[in-house]
Amino acid sequence: MAIPLAAGGFFVLALIHYSDWVYVAPACLIFYGLALVNASKFTLTDIRYLGLLEVALGCISMYYPHEGLYFWAAGFGVLHIIYGLIMWWKYERP
Repeated sequence: MAIPLAAGGFFVLALIHYSDWVYVAPACLIFYGLALVNASKFTLTDIRYLGLLEVALGCISMYYPHEGLYFWAAGFGVLHIIYGLIMWWKYERP
C-alpha cells in the first residue's frame, strides 16, 4: 500500500507547489484507491471494491474540479462508513 500512496503524496505535493489546487482532491482519491487495490492482494479481497470505488469517484471528480470537498466527503467519509457496515454485517454480526 505504501508505494502508490507515497507516489500519490508526492504528486499531490507537486500540485500544491504549482498552485493547481483543483486537482488535489481527485488525485488523493485516485491514488488512495490505487493503494487499496494494491493492498487487497495481501489482506481481505473485499477492500479491492472500496479501492475501485475510490478510483471511480476520483475520476468523476476530475470533471467537477471545484467540488473537491464534496467528493472527499463522499470518498473518505460515506464510502468508508458503508464499507465498514458491510464488513460488520459480513464478518462481525452476532
